[in-house]
Amino acid sequence: MANFRLMPEDGITLVENIVNSAISAIQCGQWRNGAKIPSIRSMARELDVSPFTVVEAYDRLVTLGYLEARRGSGFYVEARREAQTPRQAPPPRVWPVDEYWLLRKIYQQDANTLFAGCGWLPSHWYDAEAQQKALRQLARDAIAAPGYGDPKGYLPLREQLAERLAERGIAARADDIVLTQGASRALDMAACALLQAGDTVLVDDPGYCNLLSCLAFREFKLVPVPWTEHGPDLEQLRALLRQHRPRAFFTNPWLQNPTGASYAPSIAHQVLRLAEEHDFLIVEDNVSGDFAAGRQQTLAALDGLKRVLYIDSFSKSLSPGLRVGYLAGPAELLERVVHYKMMSGLTSPELNERLALELISEGRYRRQLERLRSRLAEAQAQCQQLFTEHGWQLFARPANGLFILARPPSELDATSLAEQAQLRQILLAPGHLFRAHGMRSDWLRFNVAFSQDRRLWDFLTLRPQ
Repeated sequence: MANFRLMPEDGITLVENIVNSAISAIQCGQWRNGAKIPSIRSMARELDVSPFTVVEAYDRLVTLGYLEARRGSGFYVEARREAQTPRQAPPPRVWPVDEYWLLRKIYQQDANTLFAGCGWLPSHWYDAEAQQKALRQLARDAIAAPGYGDPKGYLPLREQLAERLAERGIAARADDIVLTQGASRALDMAACALLQAGDTVLVDDPGYCNLLSCLAFREFKLVPVPWTEHGPDLEQLRALLRQHRPRAFFTNPWLQNPTGASYAPSIAHQVLRLAEEHDFLIVEDNVSGDFAAGRQQTLAALDGLKRVLYIDSFSKSLSPGLRVGYLAGPAELLERVVHYKMMSGLTSPELNERLALELISEGRYRRQLERLRSRLAEAQAQCQQLFTEHGWQLFARPANGLFILARPPSELDATSLAEQAQLRQILLAPGHLFRAHGMRSDWLRFNVAFSQDRRLWDFLTLRPQ
């Protein structure tokens, strides 16, 4: 297939440009009927754009009838008649549950879909009144239109975060913190600023799906570290360290996504000791740390921010739409992160950071956290009981947090179950999406905040073939 080129057009988005250029390629015969087109990753690399952009463009082309998505195979030009009759609403489509399936489907707003496999809390769980009050306060402050802001982010928020980190035993100054547009952006910035394509990195197995896709797209060599209900399997980790020379270990130690498990204290100490012995950086993702019970001994606290880069965000505790996250770490590493941040996208939005500060400065924020912890603990207990009663195996039994990883009875296949659930407007998250290289998995991730819904259990009880 000839190289694909964008058509120069003013006043349209990059997604629209890709869609228009693809339609032209089909109409002029460059892309012939039935031909397989470049994969999402290949197209993103060829055009030097984000894979998320290509996902959205391909999604639109499928909806318009120009492309067909085939499970496990990719995207193909759909045969089109010369004279097109008005298109009727298409029947429900079973999308291929592939590497970009969650990105394509899970963030679409659809009030009729049950997001049982998603990664956020229901909007009605949050304190809407507090959010409205904070917005009104910002308006009353009559802030003049801010400039680009501080490269490290809004200083008063960084000062507040330094105090919060101190409560977790992490000694960090405001200058040791860099604000980002969410934790996913922070993870990507850490990888791009501190590593080079081709470097070997350790990742949780299973682990955060967006991180795995991002690291693979950046052409790092991913080495999966198997997990148990108490964290990484130390015996296998030691064997992997003898075999490989990793530059970094990206790990989510607390109420992990997707298993819900957490490091046992002894595991945390051993992982830090191995990092010292084998000289690799640890990138600690702690986005669910606010929901952990009791005082948390993070890797960053145990290490003193010497070889740990600590990442957190407000997406779980305040609102998924408030894209504010941050990194804390050694000064020499943060300077490289700030350089990459400015080079790749300039500063992070100061208005969002001011809003986050307004929200966490209110006394009701701590009360909201307590309510969220209580609701999640109750939802965990109820969902664990439901899965056990229906013959599912649980990977771990977390006391709190959003996630449960569960394996269906042997006669059910996780991927086909997720595909059939789409037809019932139920979104499930099969386990292979959370493994490096899309390796096979019999497990599914469930969000306990959505997984007590009767529709889910009616569907699972039917055991579709």
